[in-house]
Amino acid sequence: MKIVPVPCRADNYMYLIIDPTTKTTAVVDPYDPEKLAAAAQKEGVTIGTHLLTTHHHNDHSGGNEAFVKEFPEARVYAGSNKSFGANQLLKHKDTFKIGSLDVTALHTPCHTQDHICYFVEDKAADERGVFTGDTLFISGCGRFFEGTAKEMETALNRLGELPDDTKTYVGHEYTKSNVAFSISVDPENTAIQKLHDFANKNEVTTGLFTIADEKDWNVFMRTNSAAVREVTKKNNSTDAMNELRELKNNFRG
Repeated sequence: MKIVPVPCRADNYMYLIIDPTTKTTAVVDPYDPEKLAAAAQKEGVTIGTHLLTTHHHNDHSGGNEAFVKEFPEARVYAGSNKSFGANQLLKHKDTFKIGSLDVTALHTPCHTQDHICYFVEDKAADERGVFTGDTLFISGCGRFFEGTAKEMETALNRLGELPDDTKTYVGHEYTKSNVAFSISVDPENTAIQKLHDFANKNEVTTGLFTIADEKDWNVFMRTNSAAVREVTKKNNSTDAMNELRELKNNFRG
């Protein structure tokens, strides 16, 4: 499969998911449909059949109305009808196809209660990726706007159960600020050190790393580590998650 990140706004990502066998192409969080259409034209594919919405926040679903107006027959996948045009409402582990690609919906409520991450597999090419919206960022996670630390812990554990070689396609380019926080929490972690160096030299990090990498350098997925427990002063993972989020919310680097 071919994944094309399309930046929009200050730091958001939209995506094209292209099935190389059938050329069927899906869009993810099409905030700017015109920009996505231009990217599709550059790739020699057409859009309009599949729209995947991670959650209802405007910077992710705000382009749905224009997209549906242009493509009224589109299948619009979402976790709730709070996203405009949603006609394929998903539950945890629901599956569907994008051409020959297999997609599994992962319900990850916390940032919003309707948040869906999309696990996409190209079994013929033995490739897989997950579109994490605002649940998982590289070396970070989303704010708990509609949920609790326990829900985020459950959500990240669900993503952590995916195959280690699953590439991560995130909703925002937050890596530089995220890893600055991570290295303040766990400065001796060599994986975090390497990511810190990479993020300070590269503006784009989405799609370059994997779930295995997150287990090494994402402190929100390492709440049982000695470093996190020392910084948070908490004795269980859920309390540590909650304290980490508060520390990150107030972090100025």
